[in-house]
Amino acid sequence: MSGEGKPQRELDACCKDLLEQEENFALFEALVREYCGIGFFECLRSPENGYLTPAVWEESGDRPPALLCTVVELLHRAVEREGER
Repeated sequence: MSGEGKPQRELDACCKDLLEQEENFALFEALVREYCGIGFFECLRSPENGYLTPAVWEESGDRPPALLCTVVELLHRAVEREGER
């Protein structure tokens, strides 16, 4: 038993799940960086005026959440870098 009253097997399984999630995130981040030239969270934190896609939102008149702006930005960057991979 652990100090929290859970069997050690449950804690080991929990740690294994966390490690797998961390590995999956690292793979996701590496793929985004390879295809887009910028990491997902790096792009999410970038000032919007540094984006390549602000005209999309100006033309539409919409003001979507930052997450959607980031996804569109990453897609745009991936398409621009298509010939580099």
